[in-house]
Amino acid sequence: MAESENRDLNYLKGELENGDWRRREDAAELLAELADPQAVDPLIKALKDEDCHVREAAALSLGVFEDKKVIAPLIEALDDEKASVRYAAAVGLSGAGDKSAINPLEKASNDENPVVKKVAQMALNSIKERQ
Repeated sequence: MAESENRDLNYLKGELENGDWRRREDAAELLAELADPQAVDPLIKALKDEDCHVREAAALSLGVFEDKKVIAPLIEALDDEKASVRYAAAVGLSGAGDKSAINPLEKASNDENPVVKKVAQMALNSIKERQ
């Protein structure tokens, strides 16, 4: 990793701790663009953020990583109180493509929110097609 990329990574990881939720949200989104595996653990932690925008961004970002440890936290996020986070978790699971997400996504395809329901079904279909 180039020195500038490492500085960017460290800066963004630090921004996930910022007091301003907008900056935390931006950091979570930008960490996905870097796609550095060192971002996985801080993004998993961000799934527990007090702000739903940050949790949503973290869930979406985790979908770019092919790392088995993102699966369980994303499955847990399917039960978030906010529909936007549940939607993002389904998208993240679709990106991760792990078959262990099939049963939780089947459950999420019955979500009360029609957008979550639709995205969960799409994620489920995507994962099944890759098997």
